[in-house]
Amino acid sequence: MASRRRSSEPLLVRVLMGIFACIPGMQAHADEAAGVPDCPHSASVASAEQPAPNNVRLVTGSPYSALGISQTVTTLPDGNRIVRQNSIRQWRDSEGRTRSEFSMSSIGGPRPLELNTTVTVIDDPEARERYLLQPANKVAVTVPIVPCRVNTGLEPDLIGPPRPPGLAMNVTTPEKLGTRQVDGETAAGSRVEATIPAGAIGNDRPITMSAEQWYGKDLQVVVEATYRDPRTGETRYKLRDIRRSEPDARLFRVPDNSTKRPAVAPAHKRK
Repeated sequence: MASRRRSSEPLLVRVLMGIFACIPGMQAHADEAAGVPDCPHSASVASAEQPAPNNVRLVTGSPYSALGISQTVTTLPDGNRIVRQNSIRQWRDSEGRTRSEFSMSSIGGPRPLELNTTVTVIDDPEARERYLLQPANKVAVTVPIVPCRVNTGLEPDLIGPPRPPGLAMNVTTPEKLGTRQVDGETAAGSRVEATIPAGAIGNDRPITMSAEQWYGKDLQVVVEATYRDPRTGETRYKLRDIRRSEPDARLFRVPDNSTKRPAVAPAHKRK
């Protein structure tokens, strides 16, 4: 049993890296901290098969906690509706450390991955480590991260649906939607469309998807987003219960009874 759990860890880590790339709010703005390199610009969005780089955009001096709700509704040809919901409880302290508690039923896509699990992830920019907590096994799987910053005043890359490696896709230039108030937060909106050309995946007509997100300028996270994909349905994300007080420092510590263990690399990379 132990070896079976160990062999499944790379998949769990890859899936979680894909989640971090695709869930709004996990891509944050950054401060001007000395010694922190600039974040590389990425025009593509990672998937579970092709994880995002380990860059973590650092935000300091803006603590908060909130609950993010993501709901995907897929409507079948006969009118039947399938509703999947995931939630992320989030904390960030003044030093830029974050804690995210994922309650995931599934990860959407043409072939949704059913998970039905809860995962806690802690990012510690100073230690340059990400910890995936496994309380049942008393283990904290560690993944190296690289803190980075972006130019002040710029919004993060628009987050869209995962893009499988090698898939041809035409993406429009982001359209600015102005600003509006979202639960008391001034948010700037952006929208893009992505089209899979006819024949790219056996489709006889083009497939058009869209992504719209509203970026909170004060919190420096995405506070609301909508993704539409005719293959999977519509996903709406909303950040709720926002509190701007300093979280308890104990939330960002690995439990004393947990053993830190590096993530096991896939077999083809261990050579």
